[in-house]
Amino acid sequence: MKALALVFMTVGLLSGASAAQADSALCQKLIIKQLLKFEKVYLKANAKCLDVKNKVGVPSSCPDATASTKIANVVAAVDGKIATNCSLADLAALGFPSNCAFEAATEGIEGNCAALPVTTVGEFTSCLRCWKGAELSEYLAVLYASQALEVCDGDLGESSPTCSDLDCPSPLPDQRNLGDTAEGTCQKGIGKAGVKYLVTRAKTLGNCALLGMTSAQCLADTDVQAKLLAAQTKRGTVIQNKCGNRDPVPSTPFCCKTTGNNCVAATDRTDCTANLSGQVQEGKECGVGGTCDVVPGNQFTWWGNCPESATCPGTLLVSLDDAVGCIDTTAASVVDELLCLQLRGNGGADWPCPPADGSPSAAFLE
Repeated sequence: MKALALVFMTVGLLSGASAAQADSALCQKLIIKQLLKFEKVYLKANAKCLDVKNKVGVPSSCPDATASTKIANVVAAVDGKIATNCSLADLAALGFPSNCAFEAATEGIEGNCAALPVTTVGEFTSCLRCWKGAELSEYLAVLYASQALEVCDGDLGESSPTCSDLDCPSPLPDQRNLGDTAEGTCQKGIGKAGVKYLVTRAKTLGNCALLGMTSAQCLADTDVQAKLLAAQTKRGTVIQNKCGNRDPVPSTPFCCKTTGNNCVAATDRTDCTANLSGQVQEGKECGVGGTCDVVPGNQFTWWGNCPESATCPGTLLVSLDDAVGCIDTTAASVVDELLCLQLRGNGGADWPCPPADGSPSAAFLE
C-alpha cells in the first residue's frame, strides 16, 4: 500500500509540474499574440490620424477621439485575455521580474514606465504596454518625420512624455502638414508600408520564438528569412509606387508668391502666409528675377540622416532607397525591443534587448 501510495504521489507531482508548464506556455503564447494585437491597432490608429491631419490639417492632435477609442477597445480585450489565462506564478516561471524596471530609466515616459507597480497580472500588462507604447511612438516619429515633434509631444529626447528617445534627431526636418500633395501621398505610403512591415516582422519572429527558438536561431531560419524578405519587398514596392523618384530632405524648397508671379524672401512658410500675405508655392524658389522658379528634381520632407543609429549623425540619406533602408534599420531595432520585453527566458539571453536608445553602451536590466 505504501508503494502504491508513493506511485500515486509521484504521478500527481509529475502531473502538477506538467500542468504548471502548460499554463506557463499558454501564458507566454497569449502575451505574444495578444500584445501583437495592441501593437497593430496602436500603430494603425495613430498612423491613420496622422494621415488625416497631414492632408487636411485636422484633427489638432493625434491620437484623436477615433484613434483613442480603437486603442482603448483593444487594450480592454488584450488585458482581459491575459488576466484570465495568466497568473503571477506563470509570469515568475517565465522569467518576468516583479517590477516594471526593464530599463534604468528616470525621465519621461520610460521613467514613468519603470516606476509602475507590478503586483497583479493587470498591472503587469499595463507595464508591458507602457514600454511598448513608448517604442511604437518612437517608430511613428521616425516614419512621420514632418510630424515627429507632435508624435512625441514636443520632445524627441529622454524627457519625452510619449516616445522612447530618438538616437539622432538632428537635423530635424521641417515640422508641418504636407497637405493634399504628392509629398503627402509619399508620406502616407511610407507610414502605411512602415507600419505593416513592423507588424509582419514582429509576428514572424514572435511565432518563431514560440517554437522555442532563440533570436539568433530565428534570424538564421530559412523560412523566417523568406518571410521577412517578402515583407521587405512588398514594403519597398508600396513606397516606390507612392513616392516615385523623390529623394528625402529635411527641408524642401518653397517660394513665397505675392502678386502675379512675383515673390519675396520668407524665413519659412508661416512667415510667408502670416506676415507677408503671400502664398506658398512648393517645389519652387524665389529667383534672381523676383519670380517663382521651378526647382529641378523631386523631393519630400523627411530625415536627412537616419535617426536610428549607434553614432550621430546617423547614416546620410540622399535617395529613396536610403530612406527605405533607414525604415528597415529602425523597424528591426524596435521589434528587438518589443520582443525582448516579453521573452524573458534564460535570463533574457535568448532574446537580448538592444542598448538603450541614445546610449549605445547602456544595457537593459535583466
